[in-house]
This record gives sequence, structure tokens and C-alpha cells, in this order.
Amino acid sequence: MPRYVARFEKGGYTKYISHLDLLRVFKRAFKVMGLDIRYSNGYNPHPKMSFAQPLSLGYSSLCEYLEFETITPHDPESLKEDLAKNLPRDLAITELFQFDSEVKTLAAESDACEYRIFVPFEGTEEEFRDLFTSYMAQDRITALKKMKKTKTMEEVDIKDKIRSWKVSKEGDNAVIDCILDSGSHSNLSPELVIKSFLDFSKLPLMRWDLEVQRVQQFFTDRIRF
Repeated sequence: MPRYVARFEKGGYTKYISHLDLLRVFKRAFKVMGLDIRYSNGYNPHPKMSFAQPLSLGYSSLCEYLEFETITPHDPESLKEDLAKNLPRDLAITELFQFDSEVKTLAAESDACEYRIFVPFEGTEEEFRDLFTSYMAQDRITALKKMKKTKTMEEVDIKDKIRSWKVSKEGDNAVIDCILDSGSHSNLSPELVIKSFLDFSKLPLMRWDLEVQRVQQFFTDRIRF
């Protein structure tokens, strides 16, 4: 069956659309288009569509990926134009292409994500860099994480899951650009970085003072696009 990937940006008020509601937005768009989406078999068939990695509520993004299958082939450029017409303004389709690959799903091949974390900061870029350097210089960077299996909160060391980082200053914000593990093999939420950094820095900020944007998603070497 033909398989496609749509890359899109999520910004403005659409960053407050939850993961499940975002699926519903695309389902409705495909229905309005009359697109022959392929459905799964069984007693409860569902559209063959999924996101590479769910995006946390409140995050904006420059690089979300939706994969879907149709029954018959379609021209990707025409699909892109039709889909763009049926989505909210702040969901912008930047690319749509046919995806001929033997991998099961993009989610299974997810490896890392790059994020930008905007932190209100009145000091200089150098002062913030010194602060974040001290944070990263710790032998262990610990945070409380809810375990999937036990549903209990456990202290984990997240330092080795932060692959790279740099800081800059944009207006009234310091900006942390970081690449974090992402996927079923190893995953680090920016929320744990934010929480542990605020605890370490003692900055007089609340979580809602910070903004987060996903900039890029990286996949294993089995993905080529």
C-alpha cells in the first residue's frame, strides 16, 4: 500500500492541541479531502496513521512528522496542497513525500530530538553560559521520573541522555539548544532538564515562565529522507 510522510510545523494556538486531538484534526482533514486512508483489520479498525514522536502539550515545533497509508497511489504535491487547505492556520505542511521503506514505523526508528528552551534571564549570555556549564559539570544530574511499568516516581541520572548543548541570548531570554535522547531505547523529556536545571540554578522562575520548541527529530540510519 502507498505510504506517505507529512512534515509540518505546529505553532500559535495549535501548540495547545493535545496529541490525541491532533490525530482527530488530521482524521477530519483526510475525511473532508475524501482521501482513501487505509484502515487496520480487526474488530476495531483505525486509520493507518501515526506521529513519529508525540509532542508535549504547550510545545511548539518546526518538525513534526505524520505517516499515513492510502489504498491507492496519490501525487504527493497534490496531497500536500489539499491537506494544507483543510488544516488550521498554525499547522503548516512544509513537506509531503512518498515513503518507501521497510521499517515498521518512524516511531520505532526515533533516536534523538533537538529542542530550544527559552528561559527568562536578565543577565548576560556569558553569565547564563557559566550557570549552565556548572549545571552540566555535575557528576550526576538527577531528576524524578515516573516509571512506565511500576507507575512510581524514581530518581534517575539524566546526564548521559543530554547529547549536546549550547546557550545563547535572544532579547530577554536565554536560550538552551540541546539534543536529547528520544525513542523507545532511551528517552529524555525536556521537562526533566527544565526541572533539574531550575532546582540547581535557584532562578526565581516557575515552569510556565519557560517556552519549549522542538527544532528537529533524528532517526536511526535505517531512515533516509
